[in-house]
Amino acid sequence: MLSGAVVDREAVLAAVDAYAVACESLTAVGFTGFDTAELLELQSRREHLARISAGVDHRILAALQGRATAKEIGGKSWVDILALRLGIGQSAAKARVRDAEDLGPRHIVGGQTLEPVLPGCAAALAGGAITLGHIEVIREVLRKAQRYTSAPQRAALEQQLVALAAANPPETVKAAGGELLYLLNQDGPGPDYPVHQPGLRLGPQDADGNYRVSGHLDAETAAYWKTIESGWAAPGVNNPADTTPIANPVPNPLDPGTPDDPEASQRLAEAAARDTRTAARRSHDAFKALCREMLMSKKLGRHGGLPVTVVISTTLAELESRAGVASTSSGVKIAIPDLMRLAAHAHHYFLLFARHTAQPLYLGRTKRLASPAQRLVAIARDRGCTRPGCMAPADHCQANHTQDWSAGGHTDADTLVLGCGPDNRLAYTSGWSTHINPTTGRAEWTPPPLLDTGQDHTNHHFHPEELLRKDDGDDP
Repeated sequence: MLSGAVVDREAVLAAVDAYAVACESLTAVGFTGFDTAELLELQSRREHLARISAGVDHRILAALQGRATAKEIGGKSWVDILALRLGIGQSAAKARVRDAEDLGPRHIVGGQTLEPVLPGCAAALAGGAITLGHIEVIREVLRKAQRYTSAPQRAALEQQLVALAAANPPETVKAAGGELLYLLNQDGPGPDYPVHQPGLRLGPQDADGNYRVSGHLDAETAAYWKTIESGWAAPGVNNPADTTPIANPVPNPLDPGTPDDPEASQRLAEAAARDTRTAARRSHDAFKALCREMLMSKKLGRHGGLPVTVVISTTLAELESRAGVASTSSGVKIAIPDLMRLAAHAHHYFLLFARHTAQPLYLGRTKRLASPAQRLVAIARDRGCTRPGCMAPADHCQANHTQDWSAGGHTDADTLVLGCGPDNRLAYTSGWSTHINPTTGRAEWTPPPLLDTGQDHTNHHFHPEELLRKDDGDDP
């Protein structure tokens, strides 16, 4: 596929310049002078060129990977490099790296170039015949076929699917791929039914403050939960609408020392009568009560040098007005009224800051390792990793010296910032430098030259409010 590729530097730069001029020209023209058939044809031509352009991107990334490692450039990985350099999201960067690995040429030691992992897909994309959506489907079919087919069989299967993709949408190719897998596996164990792996996933926080939960429980975990749910999610139990919610309405029958409470059934019946919650909401409230009880038990050990508990930060103005939101060390935003209720149940850490600034109201000093108090200040101020582009919450971070300890750095609360493990290592080994802005109190990371595109040096992921407000001073 690459035998006739142009390798002359000037020719490549001239082609890119011409491409840029053509794109700019298209943005300056209107399309209202075309009839319906002509507009559809223009749209088809643009789609064809976009497919070809994607193949060029794969070759550029493959050439880059053949010249340097991500660490030599200053990143944790190639996904990190693309996200920082191109200003794209992590998921988009992952997709581009994966596509380049499968569809770009492979450069090996000695300068030799091998064809792509999926040569049929790469050639069809370069010719504009198929889309990346088609390739995603073909890749998945080949992955499933790997268990019971040989390499030559999979190569033939790829070519067959590519031919189908040139004339059919990805959904049809997926259906055809499933049929081909069935035919190839006639002597095997039968259809490959998916097996759900146990696991729980908490999605991103919605605008209403709630989180979506998804996943599967194994039988043992389900048995535990259903047993707890039968008592703690019963009508009238753990109802947040009650002034004093009933948590354990019936004495433990396994404890002979617990006296019977003749009024317990009456209190529970009255609470159940006024309980308007759905069964799903009662399960939610039971789970909340279970988590709260575990935190209050003080049996969860330590994490990151601190007892496992909720670390919350807010501003003095928001606390006094009982309005606004606070943030936890795990990245959860919680309304101030909810914060008040949370504080009533267990010992948590609260840190207050002057309004609209990251300057802590109190700073401590200690030796090389950050003290628990200093770590709390960093957690509350930074909320997560401070390197731009990183989304690791504070629970996954360490206290990092803005000036390395070995280079004379001090372990003061105002010189410590949060960084995840990979980014902490980058700070001292890959050309990055860090400091705290004396005006805002926020950490700033200056990238190495190859990654410095003029982007913001402050991570606003955990402080989106900074992007939305005007500077109205630092008065509390």
